[in-house]
Amino acid sequence: MENKKKYTYIDLFAGAGGLTIGFGNKGFHLEMANDIAEPALNTLKRNLIKTHPDTDQDRVILGDIKELYEHLGNGDVIYDMQGHMVVETNKEVELRKKAPSVRGNDTIKDILSGIKHVDVLAGGPPCQGFSMIGRSKKASLEERTKGFIDDPRNQLFKYYLKFAEKLSPKLVLIENVKGLASASGYRDLIEKSLTDTGEYGYDTSSHILNAKDFGLAQNRERIFFIGVRKDLSEKYEINASEIFDEIIKGKKDPLKLKEVIYDLPQIKANPKPNNYKEEAEVSFENRDSCFGKNISDVPYKKLINQSANKKYLKAINTYNGKLKTPKFLFNHKARYHNDRDLFIYKNLVAGKYLNDPVNEKALSKVTYGVVIDEDGNKKVKGFGDKYFKLDSESVSKTIIAHLETDGNSYVHPGEFPRSITPREAARIQSFPDWYFFTGNTRNQLKQIGNAVPPMLGGVFAEQFKNVLDLITENEK
Repeated sequence: MENKKKYTYIDLFAGAGGLTIGFGNKGFHLEMANDIAEPALNTLKRNLIKTHPDTDQDRVILGDIKELYEHLGNGDVIYDMQGHMVVETNKEVELRKKAPSVRGNDTIKDILSGIKHVDVLAGGPPCQGFSMIGRSKKASLEERTKGFIDDPRNQLFKYYLKFAEKLSPKLVLIENVKGLASASGYRDLIEKSLTDTGEYGYDTSSHILNAKDFGLAQNRERIFFIGVRKDLSEKYEINASEIFDEIIKGKKDPLKLKEVIYDLPQIKANPKPNNYKEEAEVSFENRDSCFGKNISDVPYKKLINQSANKKYLKAINTYNGKLKTPKFLFNHKARYHNDRDLFIYKNLVAGKYLNDPVNEKALSKVTYGVVIDEDGNKKVKGFGDKYFKLDSESVSKTIIAHLETDGNSYVHPGEFPRSITPREAARIQSFPDWYFFTGNTRNQLKQIGNAVPPMLGGVFAEQFKNVLDLITENEK
């Protein structure tokens, strides 16, 4: 008999909600989500009624994780900083300035102090710093781990582990950029840190996974860490590495880009700069001049090409077993490009880098990073994909937050060459069409690029649910 218990989880560094969709889609109950980026969290909150109708909106908390941790009932946390200066990026400082302090917030204190335990802790804490002791080859792994954890640049990661220490989740999931796997032993340090966390510690394993291996049309490699609380791991013989084995067994063939975005209306580039107000939008019925709308004026079902890959559309739009179809098409709005860029876009050959001879015509108009080689040929130096047209017959490049800045290396290969829209980026990331992104077009792209693909989040959620079912059945 299937176990009907609703498992609980917390999503820290939740962003726009990629992991939240994945876990909610497998029936997990969201106890709390947190981030310091307000537009992304607004998106998560806006969609909460669809993804987690049983979770109150005030449990999606904008604020500094350090202040949140104090509300768990621990008081201030004092760290041995080993005389380091605190190093933060300007972006982090700005985000922290903008985020409201939650220190004196009684509502948030009540929420946090009321959470005594969760089944799963999930999130992607940034890990940036590497202390001097960490660089020493003579230092033991324990010493290097302490140096890594105590480095002020890794405070966010430290607080993430503090949440695990306080709440003793049965399972922990950490997602991070692939670069961690090769950077000065970071991977070992994160594994060791999680292994030693809390009263029981965690059986820990890590793996680099590529989204294209799980039925997505995107070449996106990220490193994931899984922790199984050691008392449960030993009692029920559940190893983190075996969970990864099960995940890898479920690999699927990648899709082609055309199967993922070609059913969306082929819209033109925005004709004017800074032309993003709603009143400037053109109806989808005017095909000759429509550059998209944030919320379509034509019903969704009329806009979606019915001859497309129904299987993928059904997969991303089905939630907890029910197919959800939005009334309108969201966030499908193109950006402005100048005439030079439009010429380059039109003449790019899909899937080929700028320095490829077939892109000579496109390269002729490129002015940035250009050099002349010894044979007198024009080349771009160091920015081979500064301009890049996606290949409809292959997978997309990694959707990244940089899309916010420009879309030159994400040119749509269809009838009207332009950079991809937020909805097209969301499709490539496997977000449902009924998921509405708040904020302006640029910020929507940033939110989408920063997210864990929901379908990949769902793969972890499914395996975590299987493990929790096994534990629950045995504890009866």
